[in-house]
Amino acid sequence: MKASYHIVVSAGVALGLQAMLHSWPASLGCFVSGVLIDLDHYLEYYISKRRIPFRYKDLLDFCTSHKDKKLYLFFHGYEYLFILWILIYVFYLNNIFIGIALGLTIHLICDQFTNPTKPLFYFITYRLKNQFIKTNILSERYFLLNAQEYNEVGTVPTFRSSQ
Repeated sequence: MKASYHIVVSAGVALGLQAMLHSWPASLGCFVSGVLIDLDHYLEYYISKRRIPFRYKDLLDFCTSHKDKKLYLFFHGYEYLFILWILIYVFYLNNIFIGIALGLTIHLICDQFTNPTKPLFYFITYRLKNQFIKTNILSERYFLLNAQEYNEVGTVPTFRSSQ
């Protein structure tokens, strides 16, 4: 999902949370976590290129490129959410943590349904099991959407059929 959509969705959810909890800190936590989780794209760019993308277009081009064979996205993981929600429940953490957890949850759900990934992609353990290799963790639709680049590079991805 595009960053601008995450901003809009996170703002809407944060306003809804404000209406329910009457807590600006929780709403701010929801908005900020729903947007800033994507900082791992910058981290991924840095790992690959050994520099920080100062132009947003450079980051977008990198995210849709097939030149890197692996995709990590260290902050995108349902396992983190599971642990966070359990901690909130067990330790009665305050509304700020509820806002953060909700922002992260909404972000991952939006990504799950809008990005061309395999169903288990947003589990870190799934990506680790598949060695973070793009052709193992992304759906064929991802590569078809960017088929022109494959024609230019002259490579054709091979896919594993297992989920």
